[in-house]
Amino acid sequence: IKRFTRMPEVHMLCAVSGEFDYVAWLRVSSPEQLNRILDEIGEMDGVIKTTTSVVLAKKIDRGNSSQENT
Repeated sequence: IKRFTRMPEVHMLCAVSGEFDYVAWLRVSSPEQLNRILDEIGEMDGVIKTTTSVVLAKKIDRGNSSQENT
C-alpha cells in the first residue's frame, strides 16, 4: 500500500471482497501512461495478476459521499 501512496495517478485504493483484494482508481492522461503505471503495479511484490477496466462514460456521479456525511 505504501507504494500506491507515492503514485500520484492513484486517486483511490479500496480493499474489497470477492475475487480481488484491492481496487485502485487511477487517473492518467494517455494510454501510454496507463501502460507504464500498470507495469509498475504488476512488478510490485505480492501482485500476481491485474485486471484493467477503462471508464467510458459516467452515468451517475454523486461525488464523494463519504465527506457529505461528516
